[in-house]
Amino acid sequence: MCTIGAMISGDKTFLLKNFDFRSTPTGWAYLQTFEEKYPHFALVDHAQAGLNSGLNSAGLGLLISRSRCGDPTTPEREERRTVLNGEVLAGYADVESAVAHIEAYAQLHPEMFGGNVLLADEDRISVTEYFGGNARSEIREKGFLLRANHSVFGLIDNRGESSLSRYDQMAAFLSDRCQRLADLDREDIIAQCKALLLTPPVLNPNTRSSFVIDIQDRRVDYRVGVAPWQTFRFTVS
Repeated sequence: MCTIGAMISGDKTFLLKNFDFRSTPTGWAYLQTFEEKYPHFALVDHAQAGLNSGLNSAGLGLLISRSRCGDPTTPEREERRTVLNGEVLAGYADVESAVAHIEAYAQLHPEMFGGNVLLADEDRISVTEYFGGNARSEIREKGFLLRANHSVFGLIDNRGESSLSRYDQMAAFLSDRCQRLADLDREDIIAQCKALLLTPPVLNPNTRSSFVIDIQDRRVDYRVGVAPWQTFRFTVS
C-alpha cells in the first residue's frame, strides 16, 4: 500500500506520499552521480533494488505506488520499478522526457510489477500507470493528480476498499488545497501536507515513511517510522 499525490499552481509544485510496506529497514539516502547525471535524495529499503521515490538536483520529483493484480496468470513477476526509478532520477530533468522513458521501459518489460508513477517539475505534474506492457499517462500544468493502489485509467480492475478510502481522503485534501495554493505560503502547505499524511486511513500500521517534496525549493521533509521530521535541501542556483 502507498498513497501518493501531486499539486501545482503557478510557482508552487508539491508531492506527498506515505510509503506503506512490510517491516524492513528503510531510510533516505543522498546519491552522488557521475558522467553528468543528477544527484538525488531518495527513499530506499532493504527489500527493493534501486530507489522507491525521491527528488533530484534538477528539480524532478518521483513517487510510486503499487497496482497489483490478483490473477495468478498475471505477467507481472519482477520488481523492476525501483530500478527504473533510479534511471529516471539520475538521468532526467523534466516531466515530459521522464514520462516518455517510463512508458517505453514499461512496454519493453511486461514482466515488471504493475504500478503508478507521479512526477513533478517546476512546470508540470504527471501520472503514469503501467501494467503488463501497457502504459498510459496524463500531464497537467495546473491542478492535482493522485493514486493509491488501484488503476484509475482502467488498465486493470483492481479496486479495493482500502485503496479507495485512501484515494478519497487524498483527493478531498488535494482538491481543497489546490484551490487555495496560491494564497498559502510554502511552510503552511508543507505543514498541512504533513498533517494529512499523519491522519488515518492514509496513515496506517504499514506506513514506514511519510514525506513532502517542494519542487521549487528542492526540499524534502520526511520522517521514518515515528521518528521526528527532518528536512533535506539541495542548493538552488
